[in-house]
Amino acid sequence: MRFKTNAKCEGCRDTILAGMNKKFPNAQWSMELDSADKVLEVHGLPEDSEHAAQVEAAVAETGFKGSWIRPDGY
Repeated sequence: MRFKTNAKCEGCRDTILAGMNKKFPNAQWSMELDSADKVLEVHGLPEDSEHAAQVEAAVAETGFKGSWIRPDGY
């Protein structure tokens, strides 16, 4: 799954990734700071609205915003 975030810098990324690793320790996380949408990507979670809502809430707990980028046809 991919999420658009409002991260601005490496410190923001580190804060978000630490929160995601704590909340979802069995998933693999990465973040693209070079992209305009500052995309947070996860592998290892089902790609559905229930899990997307859980990730969005977890991002909010870190003090940032994240919105699911739904795949085509979803």
